[in-house]
Amino acid sequence: MPRTRFVWQLFAGWCVLVATTGAACFWVASMQLARLAEEAQLRRMADAAAGLADILARDVVPPTPESFAAAAGEIAATARVNFDLLAIDGTPLETVAGPSPTRGESGWQGGAESLLAEARAGRIARTSRYDVASRRRVHAAAVVIGPPQAPVGIVRATADTAVADRELAAAQRRLLAGCLLAVAAAIAAGYALARRAARPVRELSNAARRLAAGQFDVSIPVAEAAELSDLAAAIAGLREQLVERGLTIGRQGTQQEAVLGSMIEGVLAIDARQRIVSINHGAAELLGLDPGKSLRRPLQEVVRNPDLRRFALLAIDCREPVEDDLVIRGARDRTIRLRGTALRDVSGEGGAVIVLNDVTDIQRLENMRRDFVANVSHELKTPIASIKGFVETLLDGAADDPADSRRFLEIVARQADRLEAIIEDLLALSRIEQSEGAGNLPLERVHVLAVLSAAVADCRPRARDRGVVVDVACDGMLEADVNPALLEQAVINLVDNAVKYSDSGDTIWVSAVEEVAAADGPAVRIVVRDEGCGIAAEHLPRLFERFYRVDMARSRKLGGTGLGLSIVKHIVQAHGGSVAVESTPGTGSTFTIDLPAAVPV
Repeated sequence: MPRTRFVWQLFAGWCVLVATTGAACFWVASMQLARLAEEAQLRRMADAAAGLADILARDVVPPTPESFAAAAGEIAATARVNFDLLAIDGTPLETVAGPSPTRGESGWQGGAESLLAEARAGRIARTSRYDVASRRRVHAAAVVIGPPQAPVGIVRATADTAVADRELAAAQRRLLAGCLLAVAAAIAAGYALARRAARPVRELSNAARRLAAGQFDVSIPVAEAAELSDLAAAIAGLREQLVERGLTIGRQGTQQEAVLGSMIEGVLAIDARQRIVSINHGAAELLGLDPGKSLRRPLQEVVRNPDLRRFALLAIDCREPVEDDLVIRGARDRTIRLRGTALRDVSGEGGAVIVLNDVTDIQRLENMRRDFVANVSHELKTPIASIKGFVETLLDGAADDPADSRRFLEIVARQADRLEAIIEDLLALSRIEQSEGAGNLPLERVHVLAVLSAAVADCRPRARDRGVVVDVACDGMLEADVNPALLEQAVINLVDNAVKYSDSGDTIWVSAVEEVAAADGPAVRIVVRDEGCGIAAEHLPRLFERFYRVDMARSRKLGGTGLGLSIVKHIVQAHGGSVAVESTPGTGSTFTIDLPAAVPV
């Protein structure tokens, strides 16, 4: 509900006080004025009756009606009263009318005996009553003529209060006007005093309001009143505390933002209604959100993933931390590990903090490690089992037969060569990965044609044995910053694979060109294309994994270790390049190596 301002509360109280006091004073003064007017009129009538009685007592005793009329006429006109000459028993003898409309007994009927009795006792009797006939109040005064011990008559003076009432009303109006002027002046002075008293309160209120709005540089006014001065001091102390707490909270907020912003893990905070109250860049990137547009919005509106919403509900309701894995579908599926902890504040409201870790690469590496261990074990188990079997056969007596002994030893020698090839490839792959991780691969400026020619020369005897033609096409001036031995090894592996899977009469094309329109600047592209059996599309994504074979039986028959393409990939990555493959079953395959071009000197 609307509140009344302090100045109006003070002013209203002052107005009530002044109005009540003025009305009370006017009423008391008016009553006192009326009483004084009545007493004055009765005193005047009594004096007039006493004076007339003295005159009559000196002149004629007992007075006659004629002498009474002569003596009372002037006094009645001057005193504005009516005079009655009464006998001692109250019998009217004569009446002299003055300006008052009241006439003798017509204006005074009833109550005369008490008045006359008091007069006979020697006192000046005074009384008043309301005249029903004239509808006016009538005053009367009575005085005996002669000595109180032997009175000879009674003089009674009567008069109504019309004139006195008019004078009294005029005086009361003047009194009312004076009271109203005094009340108005007091109200005006009270309003000024109320404004003056409310000004420091209003200034303190404005200062407190600006302070609550965050304007900590506001000055606190100094009040004269002790209570307001204490309030101003308390507000000043509160300002200092707010400034200090604001600085502390600001530092903590900056530190928190810096910590959350530098975290690789995503951090998402939600309230009890699943509205996002905080999100760092890591969580925004993982969930594909805009941090600025996501705050204060419900989680179900910005994240279209029911599994995450169910986990958020579970994290809010559970007292203990909870964990789960979330799969985000897309062009590349990602696995997110979630850890949620419930939040509780003093108001009873809750929420949760959810930490998101992208474990896609970790899981992939773990899977690769398991596959690698399994594949290495499998690859090494086959030749070792073969060697062990034939050795046991020789020990069992086959060594006595020269023909069987030679044949078995040749098989053992081939299996030993295969073991050596696998170990050499593993050692080479380990060295390349170390160079790739350290980023210290030694490079030199070479002509690409020389590297391609050396690799083709190494593979040409095997190609000639299979009836395969290897053709090289490259600009002799094309240069690149590479490690010649490693790049030659990569090209040898690609050409050797192409020879193995090509039929007699097929051609293998090895070429290198400069790609000027590359996104990161000029690049050198090396292409090895064959006309072999090709590779099915489902094998292409895993083709460069260790020990991955499209045709396991044929690969082992041809002497492959399953590490050649993996070595090619790591050699190219160590050079800062990339390798890709395109293949169509029955048509052939095309392997492409993109390397950074030589930096101009």
